Amino acid sequence: MKKLRILIPTDYSIIARKAAEYAISLSSNIDAEYVLLHCDNIPRPSYAFVNKLDDLLRAESLKTSNDLANSLRKSTGIDAKIHCDMVHGDPIEVLESYSKEHKIDLIVMGTKGESVIKNKIFGSVAAGVLEHVSCPTIFVPSNADATNNPSHIAFATDLTNIDEEIEELIAFAQFFNATIDVVHVYPDMIDPSTFDEEATKLELIASTSYPQITFNAVMDSDIIAGLDKFVESDRPDLVAMFTYKSGILEYLFDTSYTEEMTMHSKTPLLIMRKK
Repeated sequence: MKKLRILIPTDYSIIARKAAEYAISLSSNIDAEYVLLHCDNIPRPSYAFVNKLDDLLRAESLKTSNDLANSLRKSTGIDAKIHCDMVHGDPIEVLESYSKEHKIDLIVMGTKGESVIKNKIFGSVAAGVLEHVSCPTIFVPSNADATNNPSHIAFATDLTNIDEEIEELIAFAQFFNATIDVVHVYPDMIDPSTFDEEATKLELIASTSYPQITFNAVMDSDIIAGLDKFVESDRPDLVAMFTYKSGILEYLFDTSYTEEMTMHSKTPLLIMRKK
């Protein structure tokens, strides 16, 4: 398998460190190299003395990042290959262009993990990354288990693009020999016999040649409550979703929906973008 390039944005906060530890722990299962990236978003005029100041700030940032990299190697016990970098500009714009220029395969970043409201669960930068950055991204809540490798992935889907989506998710899951639990939440007005879980599972296995797949139909009039119910009972290491213009993410981040959701307080969330 190819070596993965994983980008870890950091502002040197505790939340960012938790995500970095999670990212580094992935290398116990995969061949990975990391970029620890600090983004300076403070606008400054372009004068010679300012440019000299920028050089000093860059040097200090790289020293801090290298110290952090060494600390991460020590705390995780993994001698990971970590390259440190620092850039100027808006973090959302920088992450999109940086990930493309440096051929990043995956971004791992921290979230507040407080509630379902977008800016509370992610913070403004992470929420912007969710909406505008095309690279697959794992959002790690501040109280997630940073050492839990994703050997058990819950894949939330409305089944509309299941064939295309699951092939892409398998490409990620096979790095960890992970089981994929396909989860479809349907309203109570639909006849439960519509979903033959065993037959659907066998169809998915046959079409993908990936044996570690289950199918779970969860009846609930509320999509997020149904997902939360599944996550609470099955305790997956990771929840995976795809972004579409209309679909589960629009519902998930509807700011009128304010109920605290356990799923998002402690389970990392993998967002993969529609191609």
